[in-house]
Amino acid sequence: MGLRIGVLGNGFIAQYHMHGYSEADGIDRIVCCDILPDRAKQFSEKWGIHRHYTDYRDMLREEDLDVLSVCTPNRFHLEHTVAALKKGIHVLCEKPIALNSREAKKMVDEAKKAKRLLTIGHNLRFEADNRALKKIIETGELGEIYFGRSHTIRRVGIPGWGQFHKKEISAGGPLIDIGVHGLDLILWFMGFPGIDTVSGAAYAKFGNSKDQLHSWNGALDPSEFTVEDFACGFARLRNGASLVLESSWAGHIEKDSFQQVVLGDRGGAQTKPHRVYTTRGGVHVDMDLVELEDVDSYREEILHFLACVRGKARVIVRPEESLQVMQLIEALYRSAETGKEVKVRDSTPVTGAPKGRK
Repeated sequence: MGLRIGVLGNGFIAQYHMHGYSEADGIDRIVCCDILPDRAKQFSEKWGIHRHYTDYRDMLREEDLDVLSVCTPNRFHLEHTVAALKKGIHVLCEKPIALNSREAKKMVDEAKKAKRLLTIGHNLRFEADNRALKKIIETGELGEIYFGRSHTIRRVGIPGWGQFHKKEISAGGPLIDIGVHGLDLILWFMGFPGIDTVSGAAYAKFGNSKDQLHSWNGALDPSEFTVEDFACGFARLRNGASLVLESSWAGHIEKDSFQQVVLGDRGGAQTKPHRVYTTRGGVHVDMDLVELEDVDSYREEILHFLACVRGKARVIVRPEESLQVMQLIEALYRSAETGKEVKVRDSTPVTGAPKGRK
């Protein structure tokens, strides 16, 4: 019997989920749901979906789903994920996992209680060059990793659509929107050792400007802009390593930059371009990763999760890891508000990985 899939929230990111579902084998039925009737209908027609809903409760009650993609705004991730898990449905929830670490912990606990898989949409882990770099790090080529840096910064890139700029909906600005991708990647490279202390700052310098020169894909109402447009921070990790981060939607810089750097006592590495720096035979050596196949990371993410549900693979993005990312983000926001370093008391190293089950 094939799998039955639900897609909750039929906006921009749901289109990318369908890249995977539309190409997957062994799917019997796909249904979708959005609170906007026209959007649900258009999404259904575009992808040839069997049925569309406007109330997720109706969908969960009437459809015997195996898998649900949660593609709704951040504020609804907890509600929608927990409701699905309680119905015995495996869940792929878009990033960030939730509004805060308390909500994230509830999602992690509910998945364990329900004995169902939960993963978060950190699709960058499925890019071929990132996976290759992770393998190099795991071989010990770089030695002990003691430092990491994540840059996710735009020159002109304040979202002019959706609810990204409203704190009550999204919980934050670029840090929780695009910075979360960089933090997940750098902590993945570093092994998710747990967060110890965090210091940070956040600024809103462009989002509430009337000229809107730093917005893209539409213009937002500056009076509604209630999040940061730049955040930076420093974190000490439980294993003694440290990391720094910058994340912005806008700023007076030369160009956009999305790069992660790790330093070890035997070598270092970076993304975009993906390179490794080390010493061999008494000389310094720079190595470029050969150009790998350009894959659709969203498609790979979906196909991998379906394999996990069938028991043929282990989850790559574990919810406990996404909880750790949220602990760092939450602590940075708290530090920015108070002007003080924040101690994260309940962040522990992530070990092991659950095997999928049908």
